[in-house]
Amino acid sequence: MSVKDVEALRAENAELRRLLAKHQWAGLTPVKSIGVCPECAGAKPPDGHGHRPGCAVAKVLGEA
Repeated sequence: MSVKDVEALRAENAELRRLLAKHQWAGLTPVKSIGVCPECAGAKPPDGHGHRPGCAVAKVLGEA
């Protein structure tokens, strides 16, 4: 791979991570909830406990 290819992949990865972080709580939202993860259905903090163990979204974003 050329340096140009690596730079393009890094830029694409950064944009995909940005979009994933932006939409991580955009799943179907239960009544009186402020958002849930579309992958694990964990409730958005601070009211909820966040992602559930083993959530792929949390893993990609480097969250606990």
